[in-house]
Amino acid sequence: MRILNTCFLLTITLLCYGCTKEQPSNQPQKPLKDINLVKEAHTEELMAIEGVVGVYVGALDDGTPCIGVMVVKLTDELKRKLPKELEGYPVRIEETGAIEPR
Repeated sequence: MRILNTCFLLTITLLCYGCTKEQPSNQPQKPLKDINLVKEAHTEELMAIEGVVGVYVGALDDGTPCIGVMVVKLTDELKRKLPKELEGYPVRIEETGAIEPR
């Protein structure tokens, strides 16, 4: 009887573990917030990175919404410093050169 109870508890534990809704850590996070709010929340920290001259909301070639980051010159160092995604939205890095007001 004790073995049966142990098997029952083990089965229930495995079933509950298999039914969790957590995404594997290697899967991209799905966006939960409006992209404009995400951009606003991260603009200051992105602009603080040397070489970044602008942040915008844009789209990838396939139409997927993204956060665009404009840089003076795209270097390996900047690629390492800039995130690949922000709160589930992909980050697109664009080399624009210096941007000056008119």
